Amino acid sequence: MGCSRGKAQPDSATKLRLFTDSAGYCQNPGCNGPLFVEGYEGHPHIAEMAHIFAATDGGPRTQVKLSKEERGTYKNLILLCSNCHTLIDKTPIEHPASLMMSWKRDHLEAIRRAFGCKTFDTRQDLRIEIGRLLNENKTVHSISGPDNDYRFNPEATEAEVWKARVLSTIIPNSNKIILLVESNLDLLTSAEVGVVEQFRYHVKGLVLKHLDDQPLPNIRFPEAMNELAK
Repeated sequence: MGCSRGKAQPDSATKLRLFTDSAGYCQNPGCNGPLFVEGYEGHPHIAEMAHIFAATDGGPRTQVKLSKEERGTYKNLILLCSNCHTLIDKTPIEHPASLMMSWKRDHLEAIRRAFGCKTFDTRQDLRIEIGRLLNENKTVHSISGPDNDYRFNPEATEAEVWKARVLSTIIPNSNKIILLVESNLDLLTSAEVGVVEQFRYHVKGLVLKHLDDQPLPNIRFPEAMNELAK
């Protein structure tokens, strides 16, 4: 999901927002293809950050009045698959900025309807929804996670598989959990809200390490999340 554009390069927070908004799918509604490809060694992703207004003057949809910093902001970026990114930049007349902004807005609304705005009447209903996502993450961690024997060999193929699974499954699922919790805070105790904040910190650390290549110290997954809303 790289973008080497100097000052037009988005920061970590912007990358996190784009990644969360996409939920792992191209934001072009005519595509909506998965950004993570199964069946290949290393589970590669094809996500690319595309500039709505060109990162440099003379590029597609140039807006000369924008500063270099403004061109790297969340507002001026959309997450697409590599094919759609190439297409929009080669056909800027057919893909004006207004169209791309509508793609981004509509995609986000669809994700919010599916996950962010879902509310429940009982803690049990919330638990079922959260539990499904936590269980999937737990399975991935058990099979591919860094607690396995390959941890003694950072160059092992398994390490690349784990990083790919973090991007394709762990982080998207974790962000869905956070959205669900934020829509149902009235069902949680104050202590549980504190656990969720630890979980949020843990997820941000994963993003910095696996998405932004910043191996900063992080806290472990808070085990109390497994008891949330029970």
